[in-house]
Amino acid sequence: MHIIDPDAREKARKIKLIIFDVDGVLTDGSIIIQNNGSESKTFNVKDGHGSKLAMRAGIHAAIVAGRKSDVVKRRAEELGIEHLF
Repeated sequence: MHIIDPDAREKARKIKLIIFDVDGVLTDGSIIIQNNGSESKTFNVKDGHGSKLAMRAGIHAAIVAGRKSDVVKRRAEELGIEHLF
């Protein structure tokens, strides 16, 4: 049996921004570096779908990463996440 906080819906309505890390949060933590120096990461489509649903509900999204990555920039653009730090 699940006990749900009776105020959960009201608390959720107050959320205005979600901030994600990348490695181990939006990915499985793997970084693949090819011989030519290009980088690959595996993103979970479910995270992307959840992010899009949140943004459609009026919640802003941001990604904060420890280093610059063209792969992360491209994923942010695909999802419509404008704030990338």
